Amino acid sequence: MKKPSPWPRRLILAVTLLAGLAVLFSTWFTHRLMVQVLSGQAFSDPDASITDPMTLGYRGTPQQAFGLPFEEIAIETPLGAAPAWWVPGTPGSKTAAIFVHGIGGAREDGYLYLRDLHAAGLPVLMMTYRNDAGAPASPEGLRLFGVTEWQDLQAAVAALQTRGIDKVVLIGASMGGGIVGQFLGHSTLADRVTAVILDAPALDFPMVMQHITDRLGLPLRSIGVPLAISAFALTHGEYMGHAQVIPVLANFKGPILLFHGSADRIVPADISFALLEARAGGTTFLHTRGDHLQSQRAEPDRFSALLRDFLTTLPR
Repeated sequence: MKKPSPWPRRLILAVTLLAGLAVLFSTWFTHRLMVQVLSGQAFSDPDASITDPMTLGYRGTPQQAFGLPFEEIAIETPLGAAPAWWVPGTPGSKTAAIFVHGIGGAREDGYLYLRDLHAAGLPVLMMTYRNDAGAPASPEGLRLFGVTEWQDLQAAVAALQTRGIDKVVLIGASMGGGIVGQFLGHSTLADRVTAVILDAPALDFPMVMQHITDRLGLPLRSIGVPLAISAFALTHGEYMGHAQVIPVLANFKGPILLFHGSADRIVPADISFALLEARAGGTTFLHTRGDHLQSQRAEPDRFSALLRDFLTTLPR
């Protein structure tokens, strides 16, 4: 009797081994990428040559940027004092805006919105949070897409009470959107939020990682990403699968203004489309061709017009 050929079994074993190695590589690479991003290792120093405050990366005070008066204040967060800028608005205003920047960004990123906010008479708080320059470091030293940072936003909202502010408009850019979502989901002060403005919001960390690895063409990334997120919980004690807040913002009762560019290389526009689909109205969405946080640059007139119109409808 003729012996069966060993080659089919060898081929199956070889394919299985290669698939296993591909999953292992995808998991290892994604985990390494998470460590670099969440620990801050991936961020470079800002470009000192940038002189336009409407360009991301600009550094300077509101006075230097637009000639606006401001006050240096400190927000007492659970980890210690974090610096912030308070830009006054119409005297006696009971509503203020709080800008929350994204990962690797700074409070100056809020200059994309500040002029229109100021023109509308809103006082603006441009805050920092844990692991920012000048702010307290977190025990784990990680940027966690709002899982812990929402507590610093809560401290900022509470601090505005002493200035007679009882309602706030939250503005979240990139990871700042995740912080806003976690605040709305966890804070006892969430009922003070009358409206939300989101720009390229990172509301779902697994979707962000899937998008980045898709762009890199990582093999078997649909398996590697969830495995890397689980592995990160083992190596760093933080499960980033909890950084998902689309349902929270979907249930927010106030109005939302949303900006997102289709060419975003970091946060997929699918996140904003998922939020739009989950919302039962009350959402204004500007979808541009811009890259990450570049909707204002892509369509400056529409961006500003929508922002101004949105602000005029808010209760004061």
